[in-house]
Amino acid sequence: MPNIELQPIRVRTGSKDTEGRLAFLDGELAAVLVRLDDEMHGSDLGKWFVEALFGPQRRANPFETLADAEAWLKEQITPFRQHQGR
Repeated sequence: MPNIELQPIRVRTGSKDTEGRLAFLDGELAAVLVRLDDEMHGSDLGKWFVEALFGPQRRANPFETLADAEAWLKEQITPFRQHQGR
């Protein structure tokens, strides 16, 4: 199972969505997550969005919690690691 680290960071998005996390998978940057804090997001307000994605992962809808985002990242990396022979 991959090791995931979520490091807090401020993200300059041009909106109120500035709380972020750098998502590292086994020490490599895999994604930048941003908490949706701007009212324009409606029912997604407070959820976590994949602002930037690196590697073979597919895009996803906003996540209710960071734990949900972390579980999704683990699911995404497993097939890639198997393909790479890791």
